[in-house]
Amino acid sequence: MSTQQPPQQLTASQIKEQEMYAQRNRDFEKFKTYTAYTFLLATPVLIALPPRKLDHLTVLLTGAFAISANHLTREKTGRSIVERIEAKIARPSMLRQLPSDRAEEVQGRLRAAREAQLREGGMPADEIEKWKGLQRKQEQGVVDRVWMGGEEKGWMERRLEEEKKALEEGKGYGDLIYEYIWDVWSWGKKDEEDDE
Repeated sequence: MSTQQPPQQLTASQIKEQEMYAQRNRDFEKFKTYTAYTFLLATPVLIALPPRKLDHLTVLLTGAFAISANHLTREKTGRSIVERIEAKIARPSMLRQLPSDRAEEVQGRLRAAREAQLREGGMPADEIEKWKGLQRKQEQGVVDRVWMGGEEKGWMERRLEEEKKALEEGKGYGDLIYEYIWDVWSWGKKDEEDDE
């Protein structure tokens, strides 16, 4: 037989102690927030001051900036920057869970219906192929698109062929590097001018 004990009544000193403990926690959280704002604003300034060099102090200041930004992001949104990056990169098993097999099936049917509608609408075959290419790019992951830079399969063979042709014409590697850099710098305007 167990007897129930009456709930323990808190004394005035215990209540005051709990309130003081809660106030200390609030003050500590406020201190962390103000410190994070201070580091977030002050570290780039301190890094930019002369002498500008990459040493242990710069690494420490960069780390303080990153930790401050991470803390403030977690405080404002509930998720830290690190958690957001992990969610974007996510493990392959987690990626495979979404979309479900049923969702992929429905998407396939919708794509087929769109293609049929485009063919019936009298759209030329080359336009349909362009549309399919856009669909494939949308299905491709963001990380893959950024990493590959819009290149498709066989890019390395094409690049080696271009390199071989340029070397046969008497150009050197310096010229090739210059052309690649100029192409990036001008956003491909050189190619567009040649086409016109």
